[in-house]
Amino acid sequence: MNVARFFAAGMALCLASGALAQAPDALWQGILANPPALEHTDARHVALKALDERLMQPDSERAPDVIAYYHRAVDRALDALESEPPAKGIRLFQLYSSSVIVQTPETVFAIDLDQGPHEDRSRTGPDAAVRFGMTPEHIARLARLVDIAFHTHEHHDHVDYEITKTLCESGKTVVVTASNREHWQDEPWAGRLIVLEQTLAKPHTVGVLTVDVLHDYQWDNETHTGGTPCNAYLITTPGGTGVLSKGDINCGLRLYGWLQIMAANGRHVDLVTGSPGFWRGVNTAREIDALFSPVWAIGHVWEFTHRSAGKPGGATGTYTANLMMTRHLFQKGAPVVLSWGEYLDLGPDRTPGRAPGSTTHVRTGASRSHSRN
Repeated sequence: MNVARFFAAGMALCLASGALAQAPDALWQGILANPPALEHTDARHVALKALDERLMQPDSERAPDVIAYYHRAVDRALDALESEPPAKGIRLFQLYSSSVIVQTPETVFAIDLDQGPHEDRSRTGPDAAVRFGMTPEHIARLARLVDIAFHTHEHHDHVDYEITKTLCESGKTVVVTASNREHWQDEPWAGRLIVLEQTLAKPHTVGVLTVDVLHDYQWDNETHTGGTPCNAYLITTPGGTGVLSKGDINCGLRLYGWLQIMAANGRHVDLVTGSPGFWRGVNTAREIDALFSPVWAIGHVWEFTHRSAGKPGGATGTYTANLMMTRHLFQKGAPVVLSWGEYLDLGPDRTPGRAPGSTTHVRTGASRSHSRN
């Protein structure tokens, strides 16, 4: 899967100037001091740009300081998940690239969990070339904390063998596409993998969540004659917050038509996670914004397998380039970019008379005293 073309125009804006990148602790403290918010600030931009400049260096994902930074970020997110959940609304956590976790007062669910830039869907153990990933302790903690995991499609940057195996062996619910389940059908834990049928009027109930599903594709070509099955999920929490993930659906026509049906049936979208790119067809990001006014947490950022080994660059896009290129797309909602380990509280949940998409920002990770520094 390749979304690099969508971001190519913005890469030149964020190429490192040749100055030495900041030391890891300075980068960490800069991010902590300027947490994500719906109102973007110059100080936040500076902190993200400094992190971008370090990551843009050739083979940064193989560098011990970047790996240590990533581990520290994962620890921070897991520490927060293990503490008191939000009293209302949702708490959104960003991990690697498209991987997010959503915590509610009642449950924890994840979308496209992936621990790092590993291209083998049949294993994600230690790799002699790329050691960037989670530790066994991280994965074990994730499996204790996450109740339900959703995967939009089977590409290596949206699903992870070791995480999926551990979740299944821990008795957790893992939702995948039919083709993804077929790929793992011989695994002893494959019986735990669930495939949900497409919905129009009647949603699924998964745990305490209400889940609508669209079956679509990540198309391989402009004529849409071949592609990878890709689901969109509209997940509604018990408190009424609607979370949409389109995965890598790269033509927006079917998605937007389905969302119009969802809206007509009373569903709404408060938060969209993932990439707003549609690189094999019509881009309907603006139409989704007009329909729901959502917060769009920009994902698929810094997926390292999308750049050539030994070359500098932003892979699927830097934090700052993604934010700059998407801010003009949204007239009613708001884009936000979270880096590894960061989290953002959104609330309160939908109340009578509240317009779709009027979920408000409550608190960010910087305000929580338990976060690992």
